[in-house]
Amino acid sequence: LTFSYGGPDCVLDYIDLTIERGEKIALLGKNGQGKTTFVRLINSELTPTKGSIELGHNVLAGYFAQNQEDILNKADTVFDTLDKIAVGDVRTKLRDILGSFLFSGEDIDKKVEVLSGGERARLAMAKLLLKPYNLLILDEPTNHMDIKSKEILKQALINYSGTIVLVSHDRDFLEGLTNKVYEFSNKRVLEHLDTIEEFVEKRRLNNLKEIEKSTK
Repeated sequence: LTFSYGGPDCVLDYIDLTIERGEKIALLGKNGQGKTTFVRLINSELTPTKGSIELGHNVLAGYFAQNQEDILNKADTVFDTLDKIAVGDVRTKLRDILGSFLFSGEDIDKKVEVLSGGERARLAMAKLLLKPYNLLILDEPTNHMDIKSKEILKQALINYSGTIVLVSHDRDFLEGLTNKVYEFSNKRVLEHLDTIEEFVEKRRLNNLKEIEKSTK
């Protein structure tokens, strides 16, 4: 796969890889190296300039963009947001599901428009996990979350049995969650069969923000 936004320079140049079922992959690299472009290509928001992307049989992808919480219907209540998409027996468990994402009591009757950024992010993620997706594509999902919200999301993703492709620079969030690293550099994607802990140790990084400055 090759992708360009129309100019002479490619963002991604001859990417050739396979993501297997059940893998939980962290996408790392400097800003502007194509991480968000890559996940938008997987989600069919962009079309490859050359080459192709093929989803496996019966793959159903859910996408959490950086502005995901902003596209919730602000006129809906917290409960309505999930109730509108819930089907079958899960409708009887909506209060429990919302409770696991820290929405309880009168909170579930709040309008989306009065929620904080972190609350909206939690609600957007609960909405995403409520659908029967077997591939989750997550672009910086913890940007507006506090520590407790991150812990709740991380545990939900650890328990998730499907495939995860995750853009994040939050080492604490990624540790124990992902089992492979794709590093974006110089228009290519380098595959590392490492956990985040192993990757950081090999690269001698203090934190994942340092990879944005690295020229290796």
